Amino acid sequence: MNHSVRAVTAGGECDSASQLRCLGFPAERPLRPGTVMLRAKSMLERMKIAHRKQQRTAIVIERLAATAGLVTFFIIGYFGVGRSISSATTFDMATSLDRRIPFIAQSVWIYFWVFTAALIPLFVVKCPRLFRRTVLAYGLVIAISLICFKAYPATSASLRAAGAVLDVSSPSNWAVSVLYSLDPPYNLFPSLHLSLALLAAFSAWKAKRLYGVGVGVGVGLVAVAVCTVKQHVLVDVLGGAVLASLSGGLIIGTYRAKRGVTPAYGWRGPELYAGLLVLAYAGIYAAYLCAA
Repeated sequence: MNHSVRAVTAGGECDSASQLRCLGFPAERPLRPGTVMLRAKSMLERMKIAHRKQQRTAIVIERLAATAGLVTFFIIGYFGVGRSISSATTFDMATSLDRRIPFIAQSVWIYFWVFTAALIPLFVVKCPRLFRRTVLAYGLVIAISLICFKAYPATSASLRAAGAVLDVSSPSNWAVSVLYSLDPPYNLFPSLHLSLALLAAFSAWKAKRLYGVGVGVGVGLVAVAVCTVKQHVLVDVLGGAVLASLSGGLIIGTYRAKRGVTPAYGWRGPELYAGLLVLAYAGIYAAYLCAA
């Protein structure tokens, strides 16, 4: 018998005090068997709670690292390719229908929504497996888009509103001028802005259909805004929709939640995202006030 666990007294009886000390309990006075069981259960519960906290911490770290990696990949790739393209080598894919679409400066605020919309899965997708699939789909779409941007450098420069037309005293016109100065008139086909927003909608739909419907309405508005801001043409929109549909369907669409797994967060997730959205727009408006 293992004497580190079971101590025997001189009379051959089991020393309960030694047993309790081995289990980590104080043994100033003898405890009833029922009390020992209750304390043992309490220890197990505390261990389970600590384990769940460690799991949640690991999930948060994984999500933040994946998001930071995607954002870095997007910024370096998107602006790196855009700055490397010469206007002499670009193609104008605008059609007569594109030229008939009116320029609407106010639609730039819908266009800007895309930059936070891509983060929606971070706030609504609870299941780690679904989130990993979403990250994989994002990375694939970004990589394919960058290759297309470099291989077939299209331009929307002929459609953009002239600087003389933009009255920067207006918040919307100022926002458009900032967009034109920061975002090159290249990197168009397929529309990465639309494809990322559409992937966010796919992911939200898989988590909870109501979330997906809400994001899907926003995606429809983005499809219009990228044209009315004169940053994209109709072919870009179609290309972005096809690319996102294929990638999302193959990677996100095949996800099936396991029994007992809740794919989506509750309403606190969307509420936190709404707070982020308000802060983002408030920051843009504050920048406008500072520039005015």
